[in-house]
Order: sequence, then C-alpha cells, then structure tokens
Amino acid sequence: MRLISGITAAIVLLAAYGANAQTKVTISYGPAGGWMPAFVAKEQGFFAKHGLDATLQLIAVGSNQPAALISNQIQISGINPAIAIFADEGGADIKVIAGASGQSKTSTSGGLMARTGLAIPTPADLVGKKVAVPGINSVYHVAFMKWLKTKGVDPAKVEYMEVAINAMSDMLRNGQADAALPVEPFASQIEQNKTGYMVSAFTADLADPYTHYSVYAMDDAYMKAHPDVAPAFKAALNEALAWIPQNDEAARRTLITYLHLPEKVALTGKLSDMRVAITADQMQWWIDACKELGLTKGTIKLADVFAP
Repeated sequence: MRLISGITAAIVLLAAYGANAQTKVTISYGPAGGWMPAFVAKEQGFFAKHGLDATLQLIAVGSNQPAALISNQIQISGINPAIAIFADEGGADIKVIAGASGQSKTSTSGGLMARTGLAIPTPADLVGKKVAVPGINSVYHVAFMKWLKTKGVDPAKVEYMEVAINAMSDMLRNGQADAALPVEPFASQIEQNKTGYMVSAFTADLADPYTHYSVYAMDDAYMKAHPDVAPAFKAALNEALAWIPQNDEAARRTLITYLHLPEKVALTGKLSDMRVAITADQMQWWIDACKELGLTKGTIKLADVFAP
C-alpha cells in the first residue's frame, strides 16, 4: 500500500509540474513605444499565465533581428515587416505571427519632423536635405520613400542618415540632420525639447486604412518544433492590450523600465496604435511596396513570410 501511495503521489506531482511547466523564450524589441503590450505582459504576468518564461531583450538595430532569430539567441522577434521580407529573400525562413503597432488615417505615432528654424513647406523641399532614418531600408525609411514617390519626388534625391531613434533629437539640435523620422514616444520628446517640429504625419497618407509598422516574427523551424508558443504569446499580448486602457499610468511606466525614457515623456507622450491582429492584406502591402521601390526582386510570396 505504501508503494502504491508513493507512486500515486509521484504521478500527481509530475502532472502538476507538467501543468505549470514554462517554456523559456527570449523576446526582442526595438526602441519604440509600440512594444508596450510585451512590456506589460511581462510585468503583469500574462506571459507566465500562458506558459511562457519570457525574457525581454532590446535589440536597437532592426537589421540585427533576423540573425538573432536564426541563431536561436531569441525565439520571438519584435521586428518590422520590411526587414522580415529582406531576410526571407536572402534565404531565411522567418514568419510574421502577430502585429505590434501601426498607423491609421486618424491615429499616427510619429512622422516627418524638421529641425527648428528650417522651413520645409512641400515634399519637394526635401531634395538635397539630410533625413535621419531609424535604419536604411527600415520600415519607416521604406514608407517615407513610398510617400515621396506618391508626391512626385524622387526618393534618390534625398540624403538618408541611419540614426538611432533616441539620438534624433540631438542630431536635429546640432544641425547634423535637417529632418528625421521618429516614432513615439521620441517624436513627443523632440517637440518637448523644441529641437524640431512636425512637418507631416506622412504615414496617415499611406494608411490603408491601417498599416502595421511593427510586427512579431519567429523562425519557422522553431515555430514548428514548438507549436504552442505562438498562440500563447498572442494570447498574452491580447490580455495586455485589454489591460492597458484601464491602467494607463502603470502601462506607461513600463516605457521607463524598458526604454529608459524620462518620466515626463513616458507619462505624457502619445501612445502608439497597438494591434495584435494582422491581416494578409496588411502584410502584402509591404511586399508590394518593397518591390515597387526596387528594394526586392519580387520573388517573396505572402506564404513565405506570413503565418498569423
């Protein structure tokens, strides 16, 4: 009887352990406020609730994200659609699994900002100007070039400088850049520092009617080997999205923790339009834009890069 009781107890303990087992994942993010749901999901225990032992890791340069995924240094990447497309055309097998943040006709979180004292009344006035972008061929750079093209301006006639978003305010102040493409909360920081002003929320012109600029992606091989991770991750993000409007200050304080923002900027800056759901049409928009601008060969199909 004692032996049977011992075996029964062991089985119960193993079952309890299995029910509570956590899959370790490292989730990367970039220097922007659109990753707030991931910050909240970590801080409020939503990842743990859904079986994920999550570590968040800042990767400031977006082009470094695919290599981190492929090498399994991270399992989920906070990335932008253009970088995922470029990586897959180069031979990677990365799939976008969820949205993070984006722009709509009525809600934008950044745009084209010029340094204080420099007038840029029309898009044509950008010809010959130095524009700081968060990464060459980054999602904002791609969108900006597409916008210039729709305005009749040759994107090649603008000079682009790769500058970290959190350094754009200093670049404008010092006159090293004529204009910049920051996102929130750094756009608000530039306005508060009076180093620049908003010229155009150009992303609103491009929104169709909502365009994702930040997404989450996984390596396809890892995703197939761990089929429960992506659904658990998205469930945790959705819980975070529901929590944020009811807990505004606490949510904003995660921007201090994970982005090291000044308290004033974190608590008063405009928040990104954050959405987890992403459609095939929203991803196809980026595939088409990259092809139109000659940035890709056009060989990537939607199924190559999209697995929501």
